[in-house]
Amino acid sequence: METKSNGVDMMDWARAPPKKGPFLERLGKVLYDPEEKSFLGRTPKRWGIILAFYLVFYIVLAVLTSICFGGLYLSLDENKPTYTLKESLIGANPGVAYRPRSEDGFLMKYSMDNSSHTVELVDQIKEFLEAHDKESYAAKTTCNAADNYGFPETPCFFIKLNKIYAWEPQFYDEVSALPDDMPPALVAHISSLPHEERKQVWISCEEEKTNTTTLSYPWGMGLPGRYYPFMNVPGYQSPIVAVQITPPTNVQVAIRCRVWAKNVIYNKSLKEPSGYTRILLTVENDNEDHRK
Repeated sequence: METKSNGVDMMDWARAPPKKGPFLERLGKVLYDPEEKSFLGRTPKRWGIILAFYLVFYIVLAVLTSICFGGLYLSLDENKPTYTLKESLIGANPGVAYRPRSEDGFLMKYSMDNSSHTVELVDQIKEFLEAHDKESYAAKTTCNAADNYGFPETPCFFIKLNKIYAWEPQFYDEVSALPDDMPPALVAHISSLPHEERKQVWISCEEEKTNTTTLSYPWGMGLPGRYYPFMNVPGYQSPIVAVQITPPTNVQVAIRCRVWAKNVIYNKSLKEPSGYTRILLTVENDNEDHRK
């Protein structure tokens, strides 16, 4: 079969790309080709098929997504998490927190000679206690709004447990079964209470390195057991313990406040702490420096 015409290979000619014309002409054909009556490389029919396909595809996708989310929301309880305690991500070991806190959550530093510092901290305490029973805390004769919560000389800190749904503490309520490492002051306090008042989650604080800080518990040393378990009941208020600190000035002190319950895991490591919280505090007193 003859494959050449005038010396030109017809197969090569059939495979050859069309001759290039001016740039604007080629650009015009990309947008609209009058020979094929195509727009951007597709005829109106092909564009219609593609648009119809994607329209149906996204409608089906939206319907399936709605069904999945609807089933998920119907399976959720607004008042109870699906997974609780050890089955949940937060586990069954409650964290320990305190107020007031510094902005970075670590070292708290304020000056006794700068009232603006203490005003911010006192306002933080007022906001924190706003969610609690005002009447019960107003009756306290120490660590209350009337004495500026002890600031700046003897600041009060308020210790609480983070809420975990359905968590119920196991109390140290038998004097004969108290841990050997429990502070003597807390042992004496528990021993002084009648048995029915010992069902509490105990809190003890101590200075980590030196012993230059005076600590007191004007509201008691325990979180009453009647507040547990937390079941997300409207109006629930987390119990708190007030710790009043009389620190040395111009020195950083580290106070460790530990929670005492049989099912609270205590790990004193700073990398993976549990069962306690640390208060790092520096109270500056410029007048004392001048006297020195």
